[in-house]
Amino acid sequence: MDCYCDDKAGKTKFYGFVKFGFFIFTISETLKSDRGERRNMKIEHVINNNIVSSMDGGNEIVISGRGIGFGAHKGDVIDEKRIEKIYRMDSKEQMGKFKQLLISVSPEYLKISDEIITQASRELNVELNSSIYMTLTDHISFAIERYGKGMDFDNILTNEVSDYYPNEFRIGMNAVKLIKEETGCNLKRDEAASIALHIVSAELNTKMSVAYGITEIVKGIMDILRNSIDTKDQDNQVKLEDVIYHIKHLAYRIISDKQYQDEDVELYRFVQEHYPAQCICCDQIDGFISEVVGKRLTVEERNHLVMNLKYFKFAS
Repeated sequence: MDCYCDDKAGKTKFYGFVKFGFFIFTISETLKSDRGERRNMKIEHVINNNIVSSMDGGNEIVISGRGIGFGAHKGDVIDEKRIEKIYRMDSKEQMGKFKQLLISVSPEYLKISDEIITQASRELNVELNSSIYMTLTDHISFAIERYGKGMDFDNILTNEVSDYYPNEFRIGMNAVKLIKEETGCNLKRDEAASIALHIVSAELNTKMSVAYGITEIVKGIMDILRNSIDTKDQDNQVKLEDVIYHIKHLAYRIISDKQYQDEDVELYRFVQEHYPAQCICCDQIDGFISEVVGKRLTVEERNHLVMNLKYFKFAS
C-alpha cells in the first residue's frame, strides 16, 4: 500500500510489518525523482486555488501547491514548480471521497493533517494507510466546527489511549498544539486521544471503529486483571505495564477473528492444575469478551493468556 507525499527532490517510502502500533522492522528506500514524469501531468479537475487532481499511470492523484489551481482548467499542463505535495489513495472510491472532502473543508485543515501524519510516520517509523489523509482531515474540520459552536467533546477512552498508545497519544497532543497555533482553537486533551486513535487505525490498516473496539476490550480486560491481582504488590504494578502489550495483541486477534487455534488440551490441563488463580481470571475475561463481542477465547488463547499472567500475585 502506498501512502506517501512526493516532494521535488524525490519521495521516500517506508515498508514494515505493524501490529498494534508497535513497529517490528523497517526498511527505508529512497526512490528516484519523478520530475520528468511531472512535466507531462495535466489537470483532471480543479478542486480549489491550491489543489487539483491529475492522472498518473491510470490512477487519479491529488496535487497541492500554492496557486496551482488558480485560473487553471482541465487539460492544462501542471507547472511542476508549483507542486508541493502529491496524495495517492488505495482505490477510486477513496479518491472520490477525498476529493469531495477537499471541496467542503478549508485547505488549511489538509495542511495541518499532513504535518501530523508526516510526524507520525517519521517518529513511529510506520507506513500509514493512505485513508488517514481523508479521515484525519475530516475529523479536524469537525472538531474545529464543534469548538466554534462551543460544543464540548468527551472521549471516555482518553486515559486508556494515553496508557495503551503513549507514542501515538504524544503525537496527538502535539497535533492539538499545532491546531491551536494554526487556527486559534484550543482543543481539549480528549481530541488528542481521538487523533491518536486515527493514527492507530491507520497503523493497523483498519477502520476507526475497530481501533475504538480494541481499546474498549483492552480496558475491560485490564479492569478485570486489576480487580483480580494483589494491587498492594509493587511488582504487580510493573507487570501490569508489561502485559498491556500482550493484551493489545489479544484484543486485535479477537476483533479481527485471528485467534490462535492450536487446541493444546494437554497444556490446558496443565495450566488448570498449576495456575488456578490465573484460570479463574481467564474465565472472567472470557465472559467479558463473550458479552461485549459475542466471541469466546480459544483453548490456545487461554493457554497463552495464562502464561502471560503466571508471574502476577493474585489476591487471596
